[in-house]
Amino acid sequence: MAESGDMEQLLMAFRKFAVHGDMKATGKELNGKNWAKLCKDCQIIDGKNVTSTDVDIVFSKVKQKTSRVITYEEFQRALEELAPKRFKGQSKQESWSRFRDGLSCISQSWEYKTVSLA
Repeated sequence: MAESGDMEQLLMAFRKFAVHGDMKATGKELNGKNWAKLCKDCQIIDGKNVTSTDVDIVFSKVKQKTSRVITYEEFQRALEELAPKRFKGQSKQESWSRFRDGLSCISQSWEYKTVSLA
């Protein structure tokens, strides 16, 4: 699938989106809303090969039947499902390279900051 450096970037992106917008989140599970946001922000959703409906279907396919969230392992399976659809005509390695490039932008640009609303 991917090399160890790629796996670290995937894990970092997963954790950042898992806690996005939820102060009580542990970073170990990703909900459907944040999964869709990750796919949009990382340009996995292109509106042509992969749509928001495709992303929702893959999320439902990889999660546990009674669950509303996915684990990191399920997240990896979801990306494996979307890679051939999003990057048609490219090898598996090229697809993962494209995913890594998209996720590395997010992992480098996001920082946790405390914001005062007063």
